[in-house]
Amino acid sequence: MQVCNSRTLCNSCFRLEFLCFAVFSSLHDSRKVLKMLQAKTFNRQFLPIAAVLFVLLATPTYANIILSGTGNSSVSDPVSYKADLAISGNTLTVQLSNLSNESSAPSDLLSSFYFDIVKSGNVRPTLTYISAVGNVWLTHKSTADVLQTASANLMAVNPGDNTWEYHAMDPTQVPLYGFGIGTVGNSSLSPNNNFKGNIVGGFDYSIYAGDVTTQNLDNYLLVKSNAIFTFTGVTGFTEADIKTSCVFGEGTAPDGLLTGTVVPEPSTFVLLATGAISLIGYGWRRRASSISA
Repeated sequence: MQVCNSRTLCNSCFRLEFLCFAVFSSLHDSRKVLKMLQAKTFNRQFLPIAAVLFVLLATPTYANIILSGTGNSSVSDPVSYKADLAISGNTLTVQLSNLSNESSAPSDLLSSFYFDIVKSGNVRPTLTYISAVGNVWLTHKSTADVLQTASANLMAVNPGDNTWEYHAMDPTQVPLYGFGIGTVGNSSLSPNNNFKGNIVGGFDYSIYAGDVTTQNLDNYLLVKSNAIFTFTGVTGFTEADIKTSCVFGEGTAPDGLLTGTVVPEPSTFVLLATGAISLIGYGWRRRASSISA
């Protein structure tokens, strides 16, 4: 069996070491590394180092935290919700999405969200509500829903706003999270129901999916598909401090609570697979060398 020497790589080794380019280009001048690859003179001594680095990089890390909840609403309709949380400097961004096929009842609406950010010592940030944005539609059961306001301001701060209010929650009370945003009165969460009924209530501006075809959602102002909320006050906190579970509130009281859990990013699995392939390839080359000798 022909085995490549220490200076010139066979095509098999070259393909494997090409996978290492991304790692070493971050550690060295990428142009020099590329020239080495093109000349097929990348030394085999780098193979085990690169393989180990790929495995280490495959440890799940998140540029953001994706939380997902799937189940049935209180009226047994299938629902699916997602929350995407990201921290950049002093800013926290929360994007809520209703991924259900359609919303046919108030209990199918995503109307509140409860989450937590806490680091060692049980320390939580003091969040300041900065903005809330979403597309507001007027629903019609018999005809297509109509876009009323694109990128509407959804912040509820004054009586009668009926949009989305923010409150710090008591994490020792149901739903056991430190922060909440919602467009509902939260009466079913007493004594942790500190959304103000004169500011928000009912299910106006809740997030829905699909096109309304039912009487009980006819002629309402609702947010279609998703809404984005921003806060400040997270300096010193990272995505690692975001709790990897949450609660999605459905309907008005809320009528139901759906637990969400973290969803690993696809890049985690890609890195893990690449790291495994690198290790296997290096092992195969060493075994081939041993047999040839």
